[in-house]
Amino acid sequence: MKVIENRAMKDEEKMEIQELQLKEAKHIAEEADRKYEEVARKLVILEGELERAEERAEVSELKCGDLEEELKNVTNNLKSLEAASEKYSEKEDKYEEEIKLLSDKLKEAETRAEFAERTVAKLEKTIDDLEDELYAQKLKYKAISEELDHALNDMTSL
Repeated sequence: MKVIENRAMKDEEKMEIQELQLKEAKHIAEEADRKYEEVARKLVILEGELERAEERAEVSELKCGDLEEELKNVTNNLKSLEAASEKYSEKEDKYEEEIKLLSDKLKEAETRAEFAERTVAKLEKTIDDLEDELYAQKLKYKAISEELDHALNDMTSL
């Protein structure tokens, strides 16, 4: 009987140990369930955040594509404007040279006009002087003619 009692005691000790182990295992299982639920909750939150991030990434990729297209257009416009600018710069240089030539011609024409005006003024003065002299000569001629007429009349009356 002692053997049975010993065995029963050992079995009881084993049962107590196993009960403790069972409690420990339940506690570990509960802790694991709690951690699982927490991780599952975090997973749901992260999946929602991932979905929103993927949506934002898609929208950003679309915007990026639009911006790349716009950048291409702006680059092409810039190239066109640079080419036009170079062309207009060449035209501007040509026009500046033409303006310089025309300015030189204008100065030369103004100089000639001033010379011509001075010449005209001199000629007008000469004409005035000649007209004055002609008038004086006409008066002398008239006086001489009258004197001759008087002399002829005096001679015919004799």
